[in-house]
Amino acid sequence: MPETERRGDSVGAAVLAAGFGERLRECGCPKPLARVAGLTLLERTVRTLRAGGLDGEIAVVVGHRGDEVAGYCKERGLPVRVVENPDYPRGNGTSVLAAMRFLPERFVVAMVDHVHTPDSVRRLLGCEGDFVAAVDTRPVYADPGEATRVRIESGRVVDFGKNLPEYDGLDAGLFLCSRLALERLREAAGQERLSWNDLKRAWLASGGEVVACDLAGAPWTDVDTPRDLHLSEEMVLGWAASGNDGPISRHINRRISRRITRRFLDAPLSPDQVSLLSFALAALGAGLLAAGRLRAGGVLVQLASVVDGCDGELARARVESSPRGAVFDATLDRWADALIISGLALGAGTRRAAAAGYPALAGALLVSYTRARWEAALGGMPSRFTGLGATRDVRLAVLALGGMLRAPVAALLATGILGNAEALRRLLALKKERT
Repeated sequence: MPETERRGDSVGAAVLAAGFGERLRECGCPKPLARVAGLTLLERTVRTLRAGGLDGEIAVVVGHRGDEVAGYCKERGLPVRVVENPDYPRGNGTSVLAAMRFLPERFVVAMVDHVHTPDSVRRLLGCEGDFVAAVDTRPVYADPGEATRVRIESGRVVDFGKNLPEYDGLDAGLFLCSRLALERLREAAGQERLSWNDLKRAWLASGGEVVACDLAGAPWTDVDTPRDLHLSEEMVLGWAASGNDGPISRHINRRISRRITRRFLDAPLSPDQVSLLSFALAALGAGLLAAGRLRAGGVLVQLASVVDGCDGELARARVESSPRGAVFDATLDRWADALIISGLALGAGTRRAAAAGYPALAGALLVSYTRARWEAALGGMPSRFTGLGATRDVRLAVLALGGMLRAPVAALLATGILGNAEALRRLLALKKERT
């Protein structure tokens, strides 16, 4: 197959990594190899594109210190094509033109120094048009003084520039393009300077439209200075710690787990290993509960609940989330729940505690089971059906508190009531939805 022929249904990417990166010189490495939250900017960009649904070839265009960047790609086994651009001093527009012949009909242009989440890539890939630009009309992390500003009319970008006095949003450094459409801009390649912005202006001047894909406040930022590296890590950790949390995780656990996850980012630990660590803490806590050491066991149960949030945070921060990892974590969680409830019932040593253990265990399993079955059969469960204070963080907090206060029966009864009431509510809601 000739180099210029690619599958029409795939989407590739050109990652622009050829620039000088002068303001990050003190880091001692090429800008694409500067690290943010445990990953180099280059590896983070590649993983984010793949996690966002990009399935075609990724061309990494190198220039300044290109041998080092290419060597890193080979050493790490990154699934990319390295494209050398000897014209990189003329501007990053030349890097786009250098990559185009290796890419399919539609491709993403991504700046290696822009940190995004897979959701933003997914949103961009869902847009139609020969030229789509990700813009942000509600920027949270990006600096309007540094970013390119855009004016938008009727969903189209009509003007852009760093010094626009009036603007509607910021250029987020992520684009979806048609290769054949941009081929007609090659005549601009003779300019002395040729930035990507020059190519965008040439496209508008030729009568082309730039569709605006509004990220609307999604996490992203541009990394130009050492301070930006720190700010982008904070952004990544903030995004990684977000999710469908219960009240205990949201207000207590996450404040601690984020600090732990920060320590794990550059450690040789995988998310699965952190899941195993959380399970080990839960099993040890259950053993202490069963032995009658209720207070110590309760403390370890709550610690296990905190660490249970770290595996997901680490996976999202390193862009390593996977369905396989989610199943592994969920299985360990169910085993841990059974051990903790059984340990608390055994440690109490009374018939009342044993009797209260069954509904507590049944409720804990039913909350997770009904959600999993709902999602498998009907898609995502609506948020209004997921909360009655019966989330796992709440159940573990109740059990831990029952151990620390030496009130095991009350904790088991409360856990059973919460879990079974939530399962019943979901069944009633499902019947109502069907009706």
